[in-house]
Amino acid sequence: MKHILLPDSRERRLVFYLAMEEFLARENNDEEAFFIWQVAPTVICGRNQNIEAEVNLDYCHKNKINVFRRKSGGGCVYSDEGNLMLTWITRSEGVQQTFDRYLHRITELLNDTGAQATVSGRNDILIDGRKVSGNAFYQTPVKSIVHGTLLYHTNFENMVRAITPAQSKTESKGVASVRQRVTNLTEHTSWSKDAVKQHLIRALCDEERMLTANEIEAIEEIEATYLTDEFLWGKNPASNLIYEGRVNGVGGFTVRFRMRMGKIDGLTLEGDFFVLQDPLPLLEKCLCGLPIQEDAFRKALADVDLGEYIYKLHTEDWIQLIFRKPDQK
Repeated sequence: MKHILLPDSRERRLVFYLAMEEFLARENNDEEAFFIWQVAPTVICGRNQNIEAEVNLDYCHKNKINVFRRKSGGGCVYSDEGNLMLTWITRSEGVQQTFDRYLHRITELLNDTGAQATVSGRNDILIDGRKVSGNAFYQTPVKSIVHGTLLYHTNFENMVRAITPAQSKTESKGVASVRQRVTNLTEHTSWSKDAVKQHLIRALCDEERMLTANEIEAIEEIEATYLTDEFLWGKNPASNLIYEGRVNGVGGFTVRFRMRMGKIDGLTLEGDFFVLQDPLPLLEKCLCGLPIQEDAFRKALADVDLGEYIYKLHTEDWIQLIFRKPDQK
């Protein structure tokens, strides 16, 4: 098997590596390929998922977490520099046999580090009953791609808060819950991240292949297909995001934002507050066309006094209603 190398070490987006998988899987030869990659904090959503409903976009924006969509199905996945991403591309036509062979081989190699890893179910690798690696398999017309995660030292708080909708009542308990179900390899081995990477490469590969400048250019052309607004947001149906809460001394609120292509397309406001004059025309004028991001709301409403529209309501309290953490009251 060939270890695929890039000609430089510059940081690349997650979708570059998905494009790299596509490029290598399209090659009509018998060559097997393997490579390990890492990315800046990123959420990658499945092809048919509604991003606004699955991802806390404001949290991602504030914490510089990228959000992309992949061309295969499944759910949202979080990755960062503490997560090793593994890709194996093979000509093998036996899907289950190929997948099983990969899972058991990776498990054996993890055990070499002192961890007590086992294969669980169809696609997971566990240590002490907690997930350290999740894997997926899909076929292209020419080759098959097995790819997976290896949690070495991943930020679990970012993982939970980034892929939990902002108003989820379970978010505050989510980190503790995730810590019971997943584990980092650092909890089970003294090996460094680089030592783990090199062990996998040496054990699985017997040749190297350096990609050429022309091949990188071809990969970047595939990458561009992931970066269009039409691809990222076009799979999203028009949807409603609902925010509920109470402002002391003012009343309860239910705010529904109608979203399209990641931007506010309209909104409704319900509750037991007292209206001085209808606030909806003003709010729609200020907020339509914006993403649901706190800094964007603050800028748009900087000169607005919502107390002129809703009795005793301060604009800051309404913004906090939308963007407070679920465990804040």
